[in-house]
Amino acid sequence: MSNDLIVAIPQDMAGLTDRQRQFVVAMMQQGVNPKAAAKAAASCGFAAAYGYELMRNDSILAALREESTKRLVGAALVGVNVLLDIAQSPTHKDQFRAAKELAGINGFTAEQRIVVEHITEDSKQQIRQIQDMAKQLGMDARQLIQAAGIVDAEFTEVAPAKAMPAAEVDDSDW
Repeated sequence: MSNDLIVAIPQDMAGLTDRQRQFVVAMMQQGVNPKAAAKAAASCGFAAAYGYELMRNDSILAALREESTKRLVGAALVGVNVLLDIAQSPTHKDQFRAAKELAGINGFTAEQRIVVEHITEDSKQQIRQIQDMAKQLGMDARQLIQAAGIVDAEFTEVAPAKAMPAAEVDDSDW
C-alpha cells in the first residue's frame, strides 16, 4: 500500500471531469456577478464563452449546490463564534442580546402565557347552582366548580411598574 494521499471527492463533484471540478471551485471563488462564468471558464482552460454552457450543465449545477451547502455550514460556525465573542465581551453593546440568543438556540427560552377568561352572567348562575347543590349534598363546592371548568376568581387591576432609566439597570448577574 502506498503512502499517497487519498482525497475523497464529494458525490456530485465526483461525476465531473477535472476541468469541470476546477470550474466549480473557480465559480465558488468568483461569486455571483455577470462575468463570473466567463472568468471561471477561462481560468480552467475553457473558452470564456463556454462558461454560459457550463452553467447550464445539470451535473455542474448539482456540484455548485453541494459546494454552496458546505460553505453555508462553515458560515454557521462563523456565526456561532461571532455570537460567542459578543456574549463574552462585557463592554459590547449587544452582549445581553447575544447571550439571550445563545440561550435560545440551546432551548433556554422565557415564555410568558396569559390566559384571560371572562365570566358571564350565565357562568355566575352556574356557580351559584353548583354551590347550592354542593351545600345540599355536603360536598366541597370548589372541587365541583373546578370540575365544571369554571374559574371563580376575583382580580384587581395593577398599574404598570415604572421603568428604570437604562443607566440604573444592573444586569451583571446575568
